[in-house]
Amino acid sequence: MDDVISYFQTLAVIFIGSQLFMFIIDLIAWTVRRKHPARIEKSEDVSYPMYLTVSVWHDSHYSHGYKQITFIRKGDNKYKKCINLSVGGWIGNILIDLLCLAVIFAVPVMVFILAPNDPHPELFGWSFIVFFMFVHGFLIGPDTLARIEINKYLKAQDQ
Repeated sequence: MDDVISYFQTLAVIFIGSQLFMFIIDLIAWTVRRKHPARIEKSEDVSYPMYLTVSVWHDSHYSHGYKQITFIRKGDNKYKKCINLSVGGWIGNILIDLLCLAVIFAVPVMVFILAPNDPHPELFGWSFIVFFMFVHGFLIGPDTLARIEINKYLKAQDQ
């Protein structure tokens, strides 16, 4: 019983430590974004144009610079992200999403199916930590930041 409690304490320390580490990285990214503020470009010179392009600063392993995300106006002055991907782009997105889901959910379930007499409940703890790392990466991504900027812009237009 003490082994289980110590194991969950270890997982809690790893989870809290990884989130604190990511908070420090987010703080650095926030200071860089303050130096490079987001820009919004309108397709027409009206209060609610058909297209809004939001340029958000994004650092990744591949590039450092502004990423442009285009939003198209739908009914009732709401905007939706305009996605123009090729067939290869859609297949790539689906494969990456399936890989993430397999890492998070399928690996622990597969171990329980393949080894029912030797269960490893710690795999669910590890998949929980990996799940939160993927969620954290999604929430600090440029798409979320662009959505925040466009919501600020729309609130300013309403006032």
